Amino acid sequence: MRWLRGLYFELGRYLEAFTIRQKRRSVEQQYGLRAFIGAGRLKPQRHATTPIVNSPAPSGSVALEIISSGRQRDVQNLIARISRPDQKLTVIHGHSGVGKSSTVTAGLVPALQQRAIGDQIAIPVVLQVYTDWVQELGKALSDAIASTKPATIRKAALSDDILPYPSTPMTIDGILGLLRHNADNHIITVLIFDQVEEFFSACNNPTQIAEFDRFLCECINVAFVKVILTLREDYLHRLLEFKQLGETGLINGNILDRNIRYQLKNFSRQDATSVIRELTQRSQYHVEPALIDALVDDLSAELGEVRPIELQVVGAQLQDERILTLAKYQQFRPNKLIERYLAELISDCGRENERVAFLVLYLLTDENKKRLFKTRAELAIELAELEDVNKLELVLEILVRSGLVVLYPDVPERFQLIDDFMVDIIHILARHFDFT
Repeated sequence: MRWLRGLYFELGRYLEAFTIRQKRRSVEQQYGLRAFIGAGRLKPQRHATTPIVNSPAPSGSVALEIISSGRQRDVQNLIARISRPDQKLTVIHGHSGVGKSSTVTAGLVPALQQRAIGDQIAIPVVLQVYTDWVQELGKALSDAIASTKPATIRKAALSDDILPYPSTPMTIDGILGLLRHNADNHIITVLIFDQVEEFFSACNNPTQIAEFDRFLCECINVAFVKVILTLREDYLHRLLEFKQLGETGLINGNILDRNIRYQLKNFSRQDATSVIRELTQRSQYHVEPALIDALVDDLSAELGEVRPIELQVVGAQLQDERILTLAKYQQFRPNKLIERYLAELISDCGRENERVAFLVLYLLTDENKKRLFKTRAELAIELAELEDVNKLELVLEILVRSGLVVLYPDVPERFQLIDDFMVDIIHILARHFDFT
C-alpha cells in the first residue's frame, strides 16, 4: 500500500494517496499492528483468520483502545441502559474529538454483537448518512437482520421468513414492520443515529424534521426497540426541535433530561496511562515506562486530563518517529510532535498546495489564538487575496478527512479546527510560511 500511495502522490493524485494512507493505518489498528491511528476514527478489532468459502465475514471485537481505557466502562454503562425496559432513548453527547463515534462503532456495536442481553439477542443498526435516511436505515436494518448468526436466530425462535431488503424502495412503514417483526421474536433492536448534527444539515426544513420526529416516536413505542442519538455538545439544543419526541411520556416529556443524556468526557491520567501501555505492548512497540509517564504529564498539563484526539495524534507521530525512550522524546517536548504531525498533513496535500493548506488552518484561528468558524465562501474570499482559490476544495477535503478540521453541516456549511490544542501549534508553524 505504501508503494501505491507513493505512485498516486507522484502523479499528483493527492486525495487518493491520502485515502490509501488512512486506510493502511486503519487496517493496522484493527489487526493490532499499530498502537495509534492519529485523528482517524477507531474501528472494531479484527483477527487474522483462514478464509473459508461461503463463510460469512466475522464481526469485529471491541477495539483495544476501548477496552484499555475508561471507554469500556462507558460501553458497559450504555449496555446497562439498553437492558432496562424504562430506558428507551439515550442521547450520547460530548465535545468534538472526545470519541463519540469511535465509542459507538468500535465499542458498543461489537459488544452488542457478541453478547446477549439477559436471554435476548440485540441487533445494533448504525445510521450516519441522512440525505435519504429512510432508504439508508432500511438497508442497514435489513442487512443487520440478515447477517445475524443463524444459530443465534434459531435460539431466538426467529422464523425463517426474515424480510430481506426489498428491491422496491423502503418506506417508514416497512422499517416499522421490520422492527415489530424483531419484537415479536423478542429480539432487541438498537437503532443508533450517529452524528445527528448531520441530520439537521441534510433535512433542515420543518416538514422533514417533523417526519423524523414522528418516526422516532413510533420507534420508541415498539417493544424491544432502543434509540441512541449521538451528537456534538453544541448541537444539543437542536433536539428541542423534535416536538413530539420531547412530549412523549416514555422520556418524561423532556428530551434533554439528565436521565436521557450520557456525556462522554476526556481520559483521566490513569486511563490515558493504561491506554498507552496496553496499545504499545499489543503492537510490539515497546516504550520506556518513563516515556509513558512524561507523555501523560505533557498531555494533561493544561486540563489535568487527556483529550483522546490529542493522545492519538501525538501517539501516531511518536510511533512514526520510532521514539522509544524518554531521552529521545525530550527533544520533542512539549509540542513538537504535534507540529510534525501537522507538517506531514500539510505535505500530504502536495507541494504546490502546502501554502494553501497551511493558510486554511491559519484562517481558522484569530490573533487571540482562538478557534474560528469559517464558511467555504469566507475561506475562498480570504484565500483569493493570497493564493489560488482553486486549490481550496482539495485541501478542505483532505483536512476534513484527516479529522483535524470539522465540517459543521449547517446552512451554509462551516469549518472549525477540532480542538483548541492545535491553535498554538499552527501559530508556531506560521513562521515557516511567508504571508507577504
